[in-house]
Amino acid sequence: MIPRTGVRPLVAVCVTFAAASLIAVPVTLDLGWDEVVYVSQHGTRAPAAFMSAPRARGVTLLVWPVASWLDSTVVLRLFLTVTAAVSLGLAFWVWSRVTHRSGSAALAAGLYASLWIALFYANAAMPNHYTAMAAVAAVGCFLIAESERAALGAYLGLVAALAVAALMRPADAFWLGLPLIGVTLAVRAFRRWRLAAAVVVGLAAGGVPWAVEAELRYGGILERIQQAGHVQGGTSLQFSLWHVISTLDGPVLCRPCDSPLRWPAALWWGALVVLVPLGVRVARRAGTASTAWLPLLVAASMAVPYLFLISYSAPRFLLPTYALALVPAASGLAALLAAASGSWRRWLAALVAVGFAGHLVIQAGILRHVVSQQLRGREDWMSIARALRSNGVRPPCVISGHEAIPVAYYTGCRALEDRGNNRNASTAELREAAATGPFALLTKETAPPDWAEDWHRVPVRDLSSSGWTLYLPKRAPGSPN
Repeated sequence: MIPRTGVRPLVAVCVTFAAASLIAVPVTLDLGWDEVVYVSQHGTRAPAAFMSAPRARGVTLLVWPVASWLDSTVVLRLFLTVTAAVSLGLAFWVWSRVTHRSGSAALAAGLYASLWIALFYANAAMPNHYTAMAAVAAVGCFLIAESERAALGAYLGLVAALAVAALMRPADAFWLGLPLIGVTLAVRAFRRWRLAAAVVVGLAAGGVPWAVEAELRYGGILERIQQAGHVQGGTSLQFSLWHVISTLDGPVLCRPCDSPLRWPAALWWGALVVLVPLGVRVARRAGTASTAWLPLLVAASMAVPYLFLISYSAPRFLLPTYALALVPAASGLAALLAAASGSWRRWLAALVAVGFAGHLVIQAGILRHVVSQQLRGREDWMSIARALRSNGVRPPCVISGHEAIPVAYYTGCRALEDRGNNRNASTAELREAAATGPFALLTKETAPPDWAEDWHRVPVRDLSSSGWTLYLPKRAPGSPN
């Protein structure tokens, strides 16, 4: 057991993580596109947005306690900050049980919490942080359960962690469970039927809602997988490492990925190249090699789809990989500091302190830039919503076109699309909606479809990006719109 005092560094990291996120990312930040989709499923502001095939219901369950009864972004973000900090603490507490070194677990948690990606998504209604924490906890519980005399709690923890991962992101859960199953088959020390059963049960328990929805809405599991691949631009063998690198300093999504990289953002990868092998060596010398190679194996597995199967990137995709890789990296850093003595230790400690301070400055600069961009973009949606309401587009209403989902949410309307990844209506249904109630079509630097060419054109100015135009159907005097 870990002494109560040994948990204090981890608690301090979690509190600091929550505080830093609240300072850097305003709780008043309006919901982003993906957040709108998840929150609207239980929210009261607007009709539920279309859930495309790749999405799962884990985040909708997470936000349900707040979103189902209160339309407050501030309360929701405060609630999510708490859940993010608690999940961070629980995941790395498991690792304090694995290594019996609470300081190393707290250091790993602190390194993860220092990343701008983790801080930005700490109060977000997004699945990636929770998938990352579920992966960390699952690998830790797997190692604890490897012992023949392991308590039932280790198996229950493994099942619960994998279920959370599958609820949040079923595809990521597959790549998480794959190496764990492989290890139970290929590595003698892990050949326990209970381990394999716990992995299967956990993935199945979390994947049931996704599978049931696949049968009810998409025509089956295979059909849903095919549709999910289509939404992601097709999944085929390719090398996307440069896309991943180019998003280390933002944007939050690059599709296509053509943004330049400011190289200081990638410097911490260099530190991983040094610290991870050192952590593996330390674990081997201590006779606990599996505590290093297993998280690295799972980290590599969870990175596969984002490095080799899709042609775009978002920095949040690799949060599980980073969280797992930082476990041996933290052990390597702790061993490096412990191995030095005398004046060398002071010099090394000073060098590490300066390097970490520089890392924090870089991460804080990126986070500030990303938050600023998101504030501007989301305020544009609010401005467009105000313009729509001033032109008579009020609930019950329908919005279609460019970025219709978030704009519809802030206007209180339903979003309908007859093309693209969020297609949920036919062109005939759109035209019928335009003829029977308040309706608006949004374009940005493009012409409207031919059936809306003669509609009223309402330019929207004073936005952070130009080219927005609203098209409103022509109505008889006194009619809506």
